[in-house]
Amino acid sequence: MSVSVILTCHNEERFIVQAVESVINQTASGGIREIIIVNDGSTDGSTEVIASLVDREPRIHVLTTAGIGPSSARNLAIRHATSDFIAFLDGDDFWAEDKLERQLTAFGNGCKAALVYGDLVDFSAPDLSDAVPVAVGRYRADQHDTLPTYFLLDGPIVPSSIVMRREIIEDIGLFNETIRVGEDTEFCMRVAERWTFQHVAGALVYKRRHGSNTTRRLDALLPVAEHLTREWVIRRPELAHLARRRNARLYAKAGNDCVAQGEKKRGARLLIRAILHDPLSWRVYVYIFLCALPAGMEPQVRRAAKLLFYRVMRKRLC
Repeated sequence: MSVSVILTCHNEERFIVQAVESVINQTASGGIREIIIVNDGSTDGSTEVIASLVDREPRIHVLTTAGIGPSSARNLAIRHATSDFIAFLDGDDFWAEDKLERQLTAFGNGCKAALVYGDLVDFSAPDLSDAVPVAVGRYRADQHDTLPTYFLLDGPIVPSSIVMRREIIEDIGLFNETIRVGEDTEFCMRVAERWTFQHVAGALVYKRRHGSNTTRRLDALLPVAEHLTREWVIRRPELAHLARRRNARLYAKAGNDCVAQGEKKRGARLLIRAILHDPLSWRVYVYIFLCALPAGMEPQVRRAAKLLFYRVMRKRLC
C-alpha cells in the first residue's frame, strides 16, 4: 500500500518543519510515495523553509497557490496524488511516530471503511506542558448508523488524523470549495452517507492551538454549522429529528469556548441558546457550572474537568 501525504501550509513558517519531519520519521515511512506540500499564499518565511525541506527529502513536491483556502488547496494536491491512499496533515500539526503504521495495518487487515482516523492531543505550549489527550467518537467499519451519528456529534474527525482510500473521491467528489471553514465536516458527511469510518485507538495527531487557527473561535463557526444542519435535513429528511440536539451541542461547545476565553456573558448567552434547543443535554449544565465558577478558580477546575471528561470518554469507548 502506498500513501500520498498532503500538507497544507499558510504562514506556518514556525511549524512546517516539525510537521514534515513527523511525516519523514514515520515508522511506516517506506509506504509514503510522495509528500505534496501546498504553499497557499504564505507571506512569511514559509517558502524558504519549504525549499530547504525539498533539498533534504526527494519525495517532497511543492505546489504554490495564492491563498485559495484549505478546500481548494487539498483538492489541487489530490489531483496530483498518485497513490491509492491519501493522508492529510495541516502545516501547524504533527503526527505521532507510528500513525501511518497503525492506520495502514487497519486497512491491511481487511477494513472496508472509506477512511481510518484516530484520537488526538490538544496543545498550545511548545514543550507540550499543557497537552490534553482527546478521545473522539469511535466509529467502526461494520457500523450501520454512521451518517446519523456523525450528523449528531459533528466530529471531531480532524483532517490531520485521516488516511482515506483514493476511490472515495471518485464516488463522492472532492472537498466543497465554496466552504472555507467546516469543509472537513461537510466532506465527512458525504463520506458517511455512502461509506463507513474506522477508528484506531490512541492519539495519532498533535493538534496545535495558536492565535492564527481558523477554528480558534467556535462561536464564529456557528452560522456555517447551522447552515450545514439545514442543508442536510433537506438532503436527508430522516435526520430532522436530530437537528435540535445537533444545534444544542454546537451552541454548548461555542459557549464553553467563549467562557474559557474569558467572555462569560457571551458564553452564557450561547449556553442558554443550547438549553432552548435541547433542555435535556447534561453537557450544557456542566458548562454552565464551569461558567459560574469564580475567575481565579475557573481555569484550574476547567482543565481538571476536561481531563476527567476525556478519561471517562476513553473508558466508555473502549
